[in-house]
Amino acid sequence: LESECERVAAQLRETRSRARCLASRAAEKFREVWIANEEEAGALIREALEAERLIRVQQLGTPREEPLPRVAGDAGPPGGGRREKRDAPQVAAELLEGAARELPGI
Repeated sequence: LESECERVAAQLRETRSRARCLASRAAEKFREVWIANEEEAGALIREALEAERLIRVQQLGTPREEPLPRVAGDAGPPGGGRREKRDAPQVAAELLEGAARELPGI
């Protein structure tokens, strides 16, 4: 029974190790696909903005305001960057502080 327990414990450790490796590879692949899609979307947006500029200037004869530039460093999937770990009470306190700022009198 003891040797069986040791064998199962070893299998569990191996399975956990494989699961971590698989999750890591899946997360990296997700990030690569996200960034590729984001780059493609950016190219399409630039093309649409150029078409809009041409229509506005050449066809309508009106001046065109440049759109606001994207904030640097916002590329990548949500939660894809390094994030500090926080505990639940800390997150709850931050959410309550934010709600208190939005609603006067609380």
